[in-house]
Amino acid sequence: MSEEKDKQKSWIEIFIMPLVVAAVGSLGTYFITHQQEANAVAKANSDRQVKILEIFAEKITHDDAGQRLLAIKMLRALDPDLAEKLALAVAETEPENSVTREVATNIGFEAKAITQLQPRVYIHVNGSSERDIAKKLEELLEKNEWNVPGIERVGSKSPNQSQFRYFKKAESAKAKEIHQFMVDQGYDVALRYIGGYEDSNNIRPMHFEVWFSKGMPQ
Repeated sequence: MSEEKDKQKSWIEIFIMPLVVAAVGSLGTYFITHQQEANAVAKANSDRQVKILEIFAEKITHDDAGQRLLAIKMLRALDPDLAEKLALAVAETEPENSVTREVATNIGFEAKAITQLQPRVYIHVNGSSERDIAKKLEELLEKNEWNVPGIERVGSKSPNQSQFRYFKKAESAKAKEIHQFMVDQGYDVALRYIGGYEDSNNIRPMHFEVWFSKGMPQ
């Protein structure tokens, strides 16, 4: 039994720990380099993911199967691409037919499905005049294979400042990618995380929204 545990730990050290160390390092370096540009929400999300990785690294090497299972479940709070790599790496180290291996495999496949799911960007404008101009943004987004289901007039519901909204912290990387694309194209929009939808079935994975203020886009 002791040899089996030692063998399992050695596999974890070889395949999983380097991923954890690299992820913590890259996240930390990014936010040190871009500290002045990063907003409070993005910084807090990075710190949170680093903390989760640190706890994951501690618990995934635990002798107790329950602690390893808890570590696996924590991966759902990470960026899907990273969660997929770590979960599938763990699945390879766990004994066949174990609960931990089964859960790790499922979480890995869930994360992979999210990364492969085409983003949908819903555009909201104040009135009909802005709607016509927003069609240009729709064309730009769809050229990048980001689906735009439609443009909706929301009238007085328009925010004072134009926003790009995302609803799941695990999708923040994709949100930042699309938001940066819009900024590069000249659209003045702020990135906003909208809480309360992490476990909601009302919003599909990779659901994003653009809310233009009155008179925008220009």
